[in-house]
Amino acid sequence: MEEECMVDGSGVKAIVPTPEKAASDFSIVKRSKAWYMVALMSLCYGIGELSHFLVGTTSRAMSQDLEYGDQSCLRNSSVPEQFGDGNTTCSEYLEQQTCDNVLTNLTNGSSFCQWDYNGMGIEYQILAGPSFILAFSIGGLLIGALADRYNRVVILATSTIVFSACTVVMGTAQEVWHLIFLRFGVAFGESACQPVSASLVMSLFPQSLHGAALGLVNWGIYFGYGLSYVVGNYIPPLDILGQGWRWAYYLSGIPGFFFAALLLLTTSDPRSIAASKKDDSLPLEAERSSKKDPEIESKSICNTAWINLSYFLHPFVILLCLGACFRHTAGFSWAYNSQLYFDYYYPGTDVGMWLFSVSIVGGSCGILIGGAVSDRIVKRTGLHARAWVLAASQTIASPFAAGVLLLPPPYCFASLLIAYLFAEMWFGVLFAILIELVPASACSFVIAVFLFVMNNVGGNVPVIITPISKTMGYRETLLLFYPGFFLISAVLFGIMGIALQKSNIGRKNSQSVDQKCES
Repeated sequence: MEEECMVDGSGVKAIVPTPEKAASDFSIVKRSKAWYMVALMSLCYGIGELSHFLVGTTSRAMSQDLEYGDQSCLRNSSVPEQFGDGNTTCSEYLEQQTCDNVLTNLTNGSSFCQWDYNGMGIEYQILAGPSFILAFSIGGLLIGALADRYNRVVILATSTIVFSACTVVMGTAQEVWHLIFLRFGVAFGESACQPVSASLVMSLFPQSLHGAALGLVNWGIYFGYGLSYVVGNYIPPLDILGQGWRWAYYLSGIPGFFFAALLLLTTSDPRSIAASKKDDSLPLEAERSSKKDPEIESKSICNTAWINLSYFLHPFVILLCLGACFRHTAGFSWAYNSQLYFDYYYPGTDVGMWLFSVSIVGGSCGILIGGAVSDRIVKRTGLHARAWVLAASQTIASPFAAGVLLLPPPYCFASLLIAYLFAEMWFGVLFAILIELVPASACSFVIAVFLFVMNNVGGNVPVIITPISKTMGYRETLLLFYPGFFLISAVLFGIMGIALQKSNIGRKNSQSVDQKCES
């Protein structure tokens, strides 16, 4: 691949693909077919995210069935709610003995409240965070490296089958360690979605459409996340065949097999098509390539991996990753605790449709608008405009995120809708910046490393919410981790924008000294 070495004003080399090479693959695939592939990638991602966040919305039912995590005083669902006159809050009772004797004089000996597993605790935090992130991070690195060398459509379809199968089998779990083990499989399979999809977007679309295409791919995140509230809140109470929460997992895993089949049967990797045409036109060159010395090929792989890692260590990429870590921590802190937050402070409130609607509308609009706006602005002002979009969106979202935790239902959902509308602009824009900072040949690998760092920080840091909440309160802890980390990420993205702007000015001044990078 021919690359161009550009020197910015600070003297830092930024290696980017030449325009001719960057445009070589997307001309092969019709634009309508390219958008069809993006839609399928988005649906696969959505099913993966449904499996990812379903543990949060089914946590209480699972913990009571499998008996793990913390216990507290909860309302006894077998006793009609009117006996409490709307004035009895079970969470006020901190001891089992007092909890089991609430209003027994009015309920024929049955306590209005009961001491039971509440779905919270360190076991839940490990199941939701570290157990997922460990496999997700390792899988992302491995699959990201494979995606730069092998058929990306086959890799994505196979990974979709893996996480769908593990989701279905989670419904048969009899112990909490069964859930953790299968959670590894869900995470490993889903880890392919972002790096493979981003790499395919680079091959399918010109730079001017990267933000919009990635926005549509990442729409699947909010579709799956929002759908987890509907499935987790409304499927278990149906108690299908007497299996309660288990059918939520059966039904969530099945669609993935269908989408994987569509990928395999109706789409192709544009890189493979291009390679096939080249081999047909140059049979002698293809024959020579097939006879390369395995030892030389092995050294080439090692050298490529080292060179690709050097792209991640570029100061711009490191700064972008730092901001992403804070933003991702904020998102996971709310996502893993939203259902439990409402169960704790507003028990009995039907939040399923509220959270589903807000996530779908706010998240989807945010990510699509963010991609489209950044695409339009970047045409006029340069790459740094995307960083400004990130900084502005997170700054505006922060006070509304605080409103989610300070306002009662239904007003908190209105605040959440606005927070999502701005906060969720970030994901597609973030990766649009990243794929424009690195060459196409290293795209999947760099994204995989980026996700490894971002997810390990963002997915594991929320584990400390439980111990911190016991000293400063649950709501107060979420205020620190949710809107607070939004603001920190906004500052870092703003610094990124300034750095990119100065770099662009430096590049304009140094165009005369641009030179070709050595292979």
